[in-house]
Amino acid sequence: MRKIFTIGFTKTTAEEFFTCLERSQVKRVVDVRFNNTSQLLAFSKYPDIEYFLRNLSNID
Repeated sequence: MRKIFTIGFTKTTAEEFFTCLERSQVKRVVDVRFNNTSQLLAFSKYPDIEYFLRNLSNID
């Protein structure tokens, strides 16, 4: 059985965000945001988040 969780990223540092995912042993992140190119938090902007997930945390 697979579990699905949601995670917020506002008011979160990149370190806190990626550490949380790693500690939870996340294997894949699916970005369903309507506006995933927003400058709200630079690390969460597409395509940057894809790069960071893959190269920092080894997450699809």
